[in-house]
Amino acid sequence: TIPMCKPPTLPTLSLLSPDIGADKKTSFLSFIWPIHPLFIIAIAPFIPKAFYLNRGYTVWYHYITIIYLLTNREPLRRFIILQGTLISAGWYTALASDLYLHGRFGHILYMNMPKIMRSTMVDSNGQVFYTKSSMIWMCISHAFDTLLHPGIVYMLLRAHLESGGYLNDVISWTIIFATFCVSRSWSMLHTYHNFGKMRGWYFGYEIYHIHDLDSWMPVYVVEGIILLGLVIYKIRWEESGGSDVIFS
Repeated sequence: TIPMCKPPTLPTLSLLSPDIGADKKTSFLSFIWPIHPLFIIAIAPFIPKAFYLNRGYTVWYHYITIIYLLTNREPLRRFIILQGTLISAGWYTALASDLYLHGRFGHILYMNMPKIMRSTMVDSNGQVFYTKSSMIWMCISHAFDTLLHPGIVYMLLRAHLESGGYLNDVISWTIIFATFCVSRSWSMLHTYHNFGKMRGWYFGYEIYHIHDLDSWMPVYVVEGIILLGLVIYKIRWEESGGSDVIFS
């Protein structure tokens, strides 16, 4: 008998399923993300100065958070968690200090919201006013404030723990040192830019809309107390037989 030729196999519907498109999308996504940190470093010199000069340290904190989301570098996540904790503690200390010393609840927050929101709560003389509309915007301001200060810390810490990390990873010597250095670098840059002298702690009116300088010192004191507490904890923990977890 003469064997019959087997007809060529044509692509089936299963091979033409949407999975092919999904694979292509996944491949494209993996090509563009995560971005390599060297790319961020390469474009940094071309970033306009207005983006980082006379900008609050919280703005820098948000920039670093964006860089983490773009690069997906785990050590950055731990840095943001600790830095965000210090920023939140300092920020709410400033609010509490302003309330205690001058009876102004949340005025620093309202005066430093984006201009489109600030105009609904603060008059042309820089004074906070209270109307039904302004109080609604004040509530919205507090919601944004909670999300962008401790909210970021909470979300990243939760992601860190759910991925198998430990709280002790966040307070490694490397993270503590990096946190202190970046914070002081912000102050040194802005004291030099605004006063012509480089100092480790910035005090001034050039960056934030504030009525006085009373709230700066409590911020730095709280930051120092927390960092000192972490250093003491690390020393005692290592003396008791622990081992440090640093950048992998």
